[in-house]
Amino acid sequence: MRSLLHTLQDYDLGHLRIVAELWGIDLLQGPARQAADAVARTMLDPATVTEITESLPPPIREALDYLRLMGGRAPLSDFVHRFGPLREMGPGRRDREKPWRDTASPIEALWYRGLIARAFIDTPSGPREFVFIPSDLAALLPITAPHHLGPPGRSIDPPPISQPATSVAVDDTTTLLAALRRHSGAESDMPQDQREVLSPFLHQPDSLSLLLALLLEEGVLIEPSLHPDPQSVRSYLDAPRTEALRRLILAWKRSSAWNELAHVPHLTYTSEVWPNDPLASRRTVLEYINQIPLRSWWDLNSFIATIRDLQPGFQRPAGDFDSWYLRDIRSGAFLRGFEYWDAIEGAMLRYLITGPMHWLGVADLGRSVHEGQITAFRLTPAAAVLSDPEAPLTIKESTASATIHSDGRIVVPRRALRALRYQIARFTSWEPIDDVNYSYRLTPMGLKMAFDQGLELSHVFAILESAGEEPTPTSLRKALERWESRGSEGQFRRELILQLRDPGVLPELQGDRTTARYLGEILGPTTVTVREGDLPRLCSAAARLGILLDPPPTLQESEP
Repeated sequence: MRSLLHTLQDYDLGHLRIVAELWGIDLLQGPARQAADAVARTMLDPATVTEITESLPPPIREALDYLRLMGGRAPLSDFVHRFGPLREMGPGRRDREKPWRDTASPIEALWYRGLIARAFIDTPSGPREFVFIPSDLAALLPITAPHHLGPPGRSIDPPPISQPATSVAVDDTTTLLAALRRHSGAESDMPQDQREVLSPFLHQPDSLSLLLALLLEEGVLIEPSLHPDPQSVRSYLDAPRTEALRRLILAWKRSSAWNELAHVPHLTYTSEVWPNDPLASRRTVLEYINQIPLRSWWDLNSFIATIRDLQPGFQRPAGDFDSWYLRDIRSGAFLRGFEYWDAIEGAMLRYLITGPMHWLGVADLGRSVHEGQITAFRLTPAAAVLSDPEAPLTIKESTASATIHSDGRIVVPRRALRALRYQIARFTSWEPIDDVNYSYRLTPMGLKMAFDQGLELSHVFAILESAGEEPTPTSLRKALERWESRGSEGQFRRELILQLRDPGVLPELQGDRTTARYLGEILGPTTVTVREGDLPRLCSAAARLGILLDPPPTLQESEP
């Protein structure tokens, strides 16, 4: 930072006389530069510095100690929120009102004593105004603060209910890549209906948007169609589990595309481009996170409160809390002003820890009661990667084999080789998952989908032979060979049963050609089958006859 003399040389003579008065310095007549030299010499006398600082009232001394403990400087907006205000005055108004005689805040007391100065400093998000202690003056200030800053927030006892973080993000990305290999997108984001179909096959469905963003950052997915890049996919799936998780953590740490604020559930913005810089905001938050010891349970609310106390404008470089037009979708209210800090900044911090940090295996979560709000978090050993990209990670690797049943079912342990499961998922139909295994089934539909993408039967046999400890069942090999030559030999057809209340209605429907063509097998005087695809047309045609039919809930495709 700048020296005391350099800062004093920026002041007009009137300001220098104020500093001299408060330090008990008698200034002779002369130009401002000469006055600055005289004031600087006295202020840099160690005995005088000690005398002046020890005479400061406690609130003013607290502000000075805080600045020292922050490394001698802090963003002006944050310092003002904690110790402000600092009233802007030109020389005329200043000399008339004499604010140094009745300061409005500890900041003004320090400002008119020359103990702090202001300057714009380049930051990753652009120039930002800071308040600082001149470097040579800071070296003379006695350290009398009764405490040190330490990690933000406070440690607590283990919560009654904990939710451990795991490495399942690695498994979910494998599932996601397999789904996109089967059905590449036609746009730069996954449609909502495709998300809903995929969610039951993910261990952390809420992390889907984050994983998409990180795979794009890593070049594993290619825009604009979210198509998996074969070479990058192979490299990612062949990497050890520890390295795959490390890649995801580091991709999140440096991502400028992923924006936590934009994913806070209750916030929306009036423009497509959000007003914050997500990378700069995340970098600042991680500086605080990295001060927290690993494996220690930490109070989430106290962590958020400390950030609000120390650096409330961490994602607003100009410290402006009035220019963002964010809206709370729950109430419809626009959130402008510092009073909404908890609803915006506080909510973003909570989401960052309970969302991405937990999903990526970096933070365990704790609650006081089941289904209650998350109140605590604990950094796992994986959090060390955030401060040291080369930090060692220990995740148990496994080469567990798949179990191939003669009925066409394939059970793949979650810890099996990810590249193997990816290949199996390409040519099978997917069944419900559990915490331990993924389940797949050989079906003509799954095989045709893979064969349309260039997979051959010899590839399927090779994958199955490498997947299981036992040879592929003979009956299954025969079924696959038979499918290759004949295709599907049968298909289940789903039909609906229309149950009528009045026996007289069925003849009406049969008697009109616009409805009769949609009726199937007559099962009784009030019962008839209807093809599922004909249901909407039958309802419409019947309504035109004056007959209203109540359709069943919509049946949806249940597999990616």
